[in-house]
Amino acid sequence: MHWADVIASRLKESGGPHRIATGITPSGHIHVGNMREILTGDIVHRAARDLEVDSTLYYLADDFDPLRKVYPFLLEEYSQHVGKPLSEIPSPGDDGGTYAQYFLKPFLESVEELGIHPIVLPSSESYREGKYAEPARILLDNRDKVREILTRVSGRELKKDWFPYNAKCPSCGRIDSTTAYDWEEPLVLFKCKCGHEGKADIRTDDGKLPWRLDWPARWFWLGVTCEPFGKDHAASGGSYDTSSEIIRSILEKEPPMSVVYEWIQLKGKGAMSSSSGVVVSGVDMLKMTPPEVLRFLIAKNQPGRHIDMDPGLGILNLVDEFDRYEKNFFEDTSEEDPDDKKRTYVLSMVNDIKDRSGTEQIMNVPYRHLVTLTQLVSDMDHLVEKLKRTEGIDKFTKRSLDRLSHRRSCVDFWLENYAPEGVRFTLYDEPPKEEIDNLTDDLLSALKAMMQDLPSIEWNAESIHNAIYEGSRSRDINPKVTFKAFYRILLGRDRGPRLGFFLSTMDRDDVLRKIRIALGE
Repeated sequence: MHWADVIASRLKESGGPHRIATGITPSGHIHVGNMREILTGDIVHRAARDLEVDSTLYYLADDFDPLRKVYPFLLEEYSQHVGKPLSEIPSPGDDGGTYAQYFLKPFLESVEELGIHPIVLPSSESYREGKYAEPARILLDNRDKVREILTRVSGRELKKDWFPYNAKCPSCGRIDSTTAYDWEEPLVLFKCKCGHEGKADIRTDDGKLPWRLDWPARWFWLGVTCEPFGKDHAASGGSYDTSSEIIRSILEKEPPMSVVYEWIQLKGKGAMSSSSGVVVSGVDMLKMTPPEVLRFLIAKNQPGRHIDMDPGLGILNLVDEFDRYEKNFFEDTSEEDPDDKKRTYVLSMVNDIKDRSGTEQIMNVPYRHLVTLTQLVSDMDHLVEKLKRTEGIDKFTKRSLDRLSHRRSCVDFWLENYAPEGVRFTLYDEPPKEEIDNLTDDLLSALKAMMQDLPSIEWNAESIHNAIYEGSRSRDINPKVTFKAFYRILLGRDRGPRLGFFLSTMDRDDVLRKIRIALGE
């Protein structure tokens, strides 16, 4: 059974309705690692609905959190805004919005593209609308008990003047420089380091609860029953442990079912982090790979399994793996699915599907081939023409053409921004003189051999590949030497795309012409 169906079954057994919550602080570019949370939540949400469970998905944007420091991507002038809520800081761009909106807007657009449609609840609005007022009142009235739980469960000592509320100073605008010291419902009395003293009304956005109280308070007023979150929160004595005891012992409700997920690590750089700049943003990921493939990355991996993401050649492997799952979905007619491949495919699709009925199988081109072709042709018409010849495709359906066009734009972005240098190439119109002058005797011998064999074979990838191998070996030439000879005269380098397919995309006479030029004929 797919991991999402296991969780959905547990939700069904516990009754309903269910409210699945996800969220993050928009302090910087929201990266693929962050997106694992909302994708995990959506996949569970879909699985629950497939079991006819009443389920709603929420995205809680923690935009009322303070800016903690001047991150590497910010101008130094943002030092004046450190400590202020993200919802009240000017945007780093020229959009005229807030800091939080600047980072949330592209993320929410990406979420829409992924087929995720959550109810979005910014925490600044939730506080302003008084949604936190009731749990805040209960927690403030029971602050001694709260303190005892936090100290016992987390194992850390709190300051003597600790008070479970962070007031926002109306004078300096900071939410991290105030000290609350008393409570006269509904007002919290506080002093600020800037010298201001005042009273904060818990029924509005005069301040907020600290994180380990904000979380159970959110569960309380929203009625959260399931929540994915990162492994840091799940550590022994961590925020999930403290929040769970607080909601049980003080707010008298049960904590939500937890879905703990591992980090997505960037190959060679460790876990992604917005503050350190070690990221592939969700926006960039959707520019270089189709949305169903990003969903697939999350759907095929158990939440507790860490993911090593390679935005270079790993992207090609990921897309081709998705295509294999898609092919299996349509061509394997058996009812059994021991590896959950069909279920993984269903949960990966942007549009909600249940089975093959009414679903069209789309003609896919191997992503590596598409990378090669995209660098050889300038428009879709020529791309389709070459594919019809090289892949033997008579015609494309509209959906297949739409996918091809979208994937081509993804490849363009990937080539420009993430592709390893060795993948990019420029095809010579004819071999330059300096390349010809540098051809060694063994390379020239390989080209002479190919000049004899290539004119008479079928001009397709397999036949070309076989001719190169068999023709080279029959003349005691290492096929690797022949490959190098072609790459030198066509691309000016020692390596390149898979040669059989590469040559098949070109006109045979043009290939032979370039060989003759190289041989001085």
